[in-house]
Amino acid sequence: MNGIFNTIIAFILSTLMSTGIAAVLEDEPEEAVENFFAELAAGQQQMVQEYRDCRELDEIRKAVLENLDFKVEEALAKGDVAVAKVKITNKDFSGVKKAYEKESYDFVMDKLYSEEITDKEKLAARCLDIYKKQVDEAAEGAEKNSKEIYLAMEDDGDNSWRIIRNDECRSAVMGGLELPGQISSKEEKEEKARKEKIDLADTLRKDTVDYVLKQEEIPAYSYDEVQAMDMSKPSGVTAEDLKLVTKYKLEGTEEKLYQLEQDYELNCLLLLAIASHESAYGTMQFHPNNVCGYGYSGFASINDCLDTVGRVLAKNYLSPSGSYYKGNTIDSVNKTYAADPSWDSKVAKKVTYFYQVISENRSKQLEKLR
Repeated sequence: MNGIFNTIIAFILSTLMSTGIAAVLEDEPEEAVENFFAELAAGQQQMVQEYRDCRELDEIRKAVLENLDFKVEEALAKGDVAVAKVKITNKDFSGVKKAYEKESYDFVMDKLYSEEITDKEKLAARCLDIYKKQVDEAAEGAEKNSKEIYLAMEDDGDNSWRIIRNDECRSAVMGGLELPGQISSKEEKEEKARKEKIDLADTLRKDTVDYVLKQEEIPAYSYDEVQAMDMSKPSGVTAEDLKLVTKYKLEGTEEKLYQLEQDYELNCLLLLAIASHESAYGTMQFHPNNVCGYGYSGFASINDCLDTVGRVLAKNYLSPSGSYYKGNTIDSVNKTYAADPSWDSKVAKKVTYFYQVISENRSKQLEKLR
């Protein structure tokens, strides 16, 4: 056993001495560990050095550490070094980052065309609220995980021990919680600390903006590209995007169109283009609320019409198992949906127009986020 511990001691001290030392001074390694965790629980120890002066972290720290527990399983001192094998138990916070990214992304995209997200301070505050909410939910409902780690210590010259912290220790203590803007090397931490205090809320905002910008450009597809497009694939637009291109009696259908794209294998811009072409944006209806020219009867509402036609398009026209399937392009749908041989061209032009308007406006809004 001593041989194993000696190997661990040599390895840990050779690789982790540069990661920072906690001021915990006790005569026995076990006592040093116990006091280290007691100080963590009392908020007297900072596990994340680059956030040392970050007041915003206090609430998050409390939520994370309220379920923290530990057990010293073994400890060995040899000369001026020591190692303690510690079992650390906490709630699993590893899913917070992903949940935060989704909720903050949805918030930005829902508010993309409002001033609410172009105000950096307001957006930063909102991002921090979302992050805190995800941490609180994990603290309340996540499962507990246990992890065994080795804490290295060195004699401070007065027969007392200093605990050497590292990223493995931080991750175990924090339940796998990933904080935005974390820095790995000691040199980078010190350089950043000299330049500025880290603002957790603004760091969250920047991370969210970067995440959105990487994913959310909508191409201004050409007419030929639209004609070749697989209409069983989602368009990628949001309900807010759709408000840029709906007109007249089709205004107010944006949420429905967006939801139909989520529910069915369907590009909602195709459905909007069909309704726009067949009914002049809902202003010309041969049957009540039948904005898609589908069948010979009316509907209780325009949304009911869109729901029925969207489902039929996805199931019967765009699915290989569908009774009217000829392919998944607009031209293929034309073969069994409309008698007019130029119907596909008219619908495709509208889809092209929709993409171009949405692309231009979304790009402008995304630029404001930078």
